[in-house]
Amino acid sequence: LYFLILISIIYFTWRLQLKRIRVKHEYEMSKFEAEKLQEVDKMKSRFFTNISHEFRTPLTLILGPARQIIERTKEEKTRDDQKIIYKNARKLLGLVNQLLDISKLESGNMKLQASAQNIIPLLKALLQSFCSYAERKRIKLKFNSIKDEITAYIDKEKFEKIITNLLSNAFKFTPEGGEIEVSANIKDGTSIEIAICDTGTGIPREKIPKIFDRFYQVDGKHTREQEGTGIGLSLTKELVELHKGNIKVESEEGKGTTFTISIPSGKQHLNPEEICESETDGNQYIPEKPLNIDDDKISLPGKKTEKPYIDLISDVYADNDGLPLLLIVEDNSDVRNYIKDILEKNYKISEATDGEDGWNKSVENIPDLIISDVMMPKMDGFELCNKLKTDERTSHVPVILLTAKAAAQDKIEGFETGADEYIMKPFIAEELKARIKNLIEQRKRLHKYFQKEGIFDLEQTDITSVDTKFLKRAFDLIIKNLSNSSFTIEAFADNLAISRSLLNKKIVSLTGEVPRDFVRRIRLRKAAELIEKKFGNLSEIALETGFNNPAYFSECFKKQFGCTPSQYQKNNGKN
Repeated sequence: LYFLILISIIYFTWRLQLKRIRVKHEYEMSKFEAEKLQEVDKMKSRFFTNISHEFRTPLTLILGPARQIIERTKEEKTRDDQKIIYKNARKLLGLVNQLLDISKLESGNMKLQASAQNIIPLLKALLQSFCSYAERKRIKLKFNSIKDEITAYIDKEKFEKIITNLLSNAFKFTPEGGEIEVSANIKDGTSIEIAICDTGTGIPREKIPKIFDRFYQVDGKHTREQEGTGIGLSLTKELVELHKGNIKVESEEGKGTTFTISIPSGKQHLNPEEICESETDGNQYIPEKPLNIDDDKISLPGKKTEKPYIDLISDVYADNDGLPLLLIVEDNSDVRNYIKDILEKNYKISEATDGEDGWNKSVENIPDLIISDVMMPKMDGFELCNKLKTDERTSHVPVILLTAKAAAQDKIEGFETGADEYIMKPFIAEELKARIKNLIEQRKRLHKYFQKEGIFDLEQTDITSVDTKFLKRAFDLIIKNLSNSSFTIEAFADNLAISRSLLNKKIVSLTGEVPRDFVRRIRLRKAAELIEKKFGNLSEIALETGFNNPAYFSECFKKQFGCTPSQYQKNNGKN
């Protein structure tokens, strides 16, 4: 009996231990499998993101030249063929953007940035972008709302994608002579409903539950009338759910379909990090033209006779041949050549094949503006921009980052490194030209500010802290040598520990004046202060501010202030 009891205890202990080992093993295996699945998901998401970014570079080289050829070509048949290329490249860009959004949603990197917006003007603006297409297809487009203002906490960019996808879907399946109506109302004071109703072909009842499944197509036949990828509605549903809302569909085959979006009102349903208070007025919102419509009539700007932007900057700001020097940093030779082609009429162009080469040429040549890609070997655009903006030799040079990375976080990272502009690929040539022109005009306004106000309130100006420190050092050095009439530009550069050519570039870029004029203007401002303070007679003041010749002092003073020193003394009530 004792023996049987002992054997039973050993047996059950062994069974219990074996069960524990098995449970532990199963737990570790499930954990391992979960980690593997998570790793595979991350790899898949990274693959889709990277390949989508890679698509943007060739798309730039298709859309840009195609647009230029359409503008230059007079033969109608050739123009029509180019329009087909341009239209389908834009459609491809729309698909790439959808893949990027799907990838970000899967990886959890797409965050909601909601702010209070009046959705009525937003909806009207989005509908307006479809009007010309509706006219050509003879579709009646209606908007209906009992209120002029309905405020909801939404992410504008994602809201545009939701409405654009649903409208594009409605246009795709609505025949000529049909009708599409968009309505927006408040339901029970707790939610906002937006309905998009069409009189299209409708969806079979048995297929309605599947239409939001990713890559599912209602018409799965090889002979289907409407093309599509099955991404749009799936993406729309996930974006609506990101807003803590829901979407439902009602459809009857042959009669039409109604999609209804419901978004909670207020902001109680959102997490604090999902709320981004914005002062942007919805009435000012202009949506992008939808990319997934078969738009046969592409709107392109007419030919313009471009004038070089030399008149926007002072002659001393430009190179010897009269053109500002631009540095293009891009590892893709085709993109680099394309940018060079569209800019070389107005600028002198220098090229660099990667970030490291770009840095070396920036330090060597000190360009007037730099256009850099982000994803490059050896040194990426973010690192290059940060290096440029934190080095005293190049901190004054405006930088435009040109990239296929479209995420908001990438833009933020770009601006945090000190970039002046951030343009996504594929870009329009006119947009790049306009951004460059604006940066040069902005620099010119800064020059006028310094020439009018002086450099005594640097914190109020739009320049980097490195440049602020440089100007303060320069100003302090001039004040220190105020009465030293033999204080030369060479001595000025030596005391700042930079070359004379770099001093010239820095001072001209930041103030719009050559160093000689810059020094003289500060001396004259100091002379005006001394006159107001009754420092002494005018000859003594001239000597105190570095002018040995009173006649020359009077001439310079009149040129800057519009009156002679004696008139200035009289006007300020001095004896």
